[in-house]
Amino acid sequence: MLELKGFHCWTPRAGHVLHSIDLTAESGNITALVGRSGSGGATVVRALSGTLPPGTRLTGTATLGRRRIDGATSEELTGTALWISDTALPGGTVADCLRILTGGVAAAAELGLLQHLDRRLTSLPIDLRLRLHCAALMPEPGADAPSLILVDRVLGAADAATRDRFCSLLRRRARAGATVVWAEHDLDAVWEHADVVVELTDGNVASSTRPWQWQPSTLPEPTLLTLARALGLPPADCRTPRHTLETMEMLRITLPLFPERSSDGTAASGAGTIIDAEALGLTGAPIEIRHGECVGIIDVDGRPEALARRLLHLLPGGDIIPSQLPETLRVGAAARTWEKRHQLAAGSVLARLPMLRPGTLLVDLSPGDFAAFRSALAAGPTTPLWLSHPQAGLDPRDRHTLSEDLRRRPAGTRVVTSRDIEFLVRACHRLIVISENHVAADGSPGAVMELLPTRPLVSRAVGSTRYLRLTDVLTSTRVEVAECNA
Repeated sequence: MLELKGFHCWTPRAGHVLHSIDLTAESGNITALVGRSGSGGATVVRALSGTLPPGTRLTGTATLGRRRIDGATSEELTGTALWISDTALPGGTVADCLRILTGGVAAAAELGLLQHLDRRLTSLPIDLRLRLHCAALMPEPGADAPSLILVDRVLGAADAATRDRFCSLLRRRARAGATVVWAEHDLDAVWEHADVVVELTDGNVASSTRPWQWQPSTLPEPTLLTLARALGLPPADCRTPRHTLETMEMLRITLPLFPERSSDGTAASGAGTIIDAEALGLTGAPIEIRHGECVGIIDVDGRPEALARRLLHLLPGGDIIPSQLPETLRVGAAARTWEKRHQLAAGSVLARLPMLRPGTLLVDLSPGDFAAFRSALAAGPTTPLWLSHPQAGLDPRDRHTLSEDLRRRPAGTRVVTSRDIEFLVRACHRLIVISENHVAADGSPGAVMELLPTRPLVSRAVGSTRYLRLTDVLTSTRVEVAECNA
């Protein structure tokens, strides 16, 4: 068991981050820390892992079993705590990392990393990093396994299968007796897998409760919680899509056969740029890209990044917002360079981000601030832009805002790639599905539903491919979206 009493944290960069937190995380349980960016969840995890920056001041106590761990360094916690974070991954190549985490590279094939063994971690796409975090949890927990598992927001860009695998491995560690403390922005994963949800607000504990008793104060509700309330179902019986569907069937609740669709935003109309499939190295019908559309690319058999890059080269003025920027670059310089490049008003980028200091190095930004910076870059240009995993790092409310902004008519064409089907379905007007280097489908999310690698959460929960998003259900059942924080 982990106990925090009067736990307070001050850091040189952010000042007072945690304010006299009292918290208990039981052995054998998964305790999720949720909240807006900057609320303190990641700071709790880093304080417990001994990885906060030099000069940090901690007061209060953190006790694991009978051992005081407040103020302990990461080296002193070796063997006691396992810290899972993108910044905790060892350097070198994927193969180097696997050898450190599992003792060899035998797990590479199982994790889908066989083709990436020689790739350096600094260039590894963010969704693939989660597979390495799975590797860290794969060894069978024994008597000498760490008794504390600390997780720092690693699900931001994951595909559904890898997300489920990671959460199942976390559950296995908890069943073996570990205390799991999990800072996370993916509320749907928290809803399904956490035993206790602790919501933090400005460094304070706002609530600590079982998931089905949770009433978010600063965050939108998890999808299945809102769905349960909208349909009058017991929330505790709707922790997974399968259980939700079984509960609906038991209570004989059915939805309209032809739902009233929620608005798909203000998708562009009129002629666009026609691109031959052959020009993209594909077979099949040509692809039309219209100004002001948000288009998602899904490669069922591989990765969509190379295709997105080729597509942007064929669109006049096409540009890329990379998911990684030079570590030596400062926020203000990056913003000014972007504004000149796209003929934007001077200062327009940082005007959207008053909390960022122009002199801050990009490498020093938190994941949430870096994601917000990328979103601000994407907001202004009228030229086509490629966004890779734009939602990664954003808290649930900012992620919702970004998807809404993309579904409204953006300033220019936006091409989005991500393994997160939920985000693509919510953000994109159209999805282009590639299978075996062939344009298998090109249409609205509803039109291509049958070809998606996984069906969206709502569709699985209500047992119908006619429902894609939560708002589809709320509209069909005449439930006001605002009432449900959707």
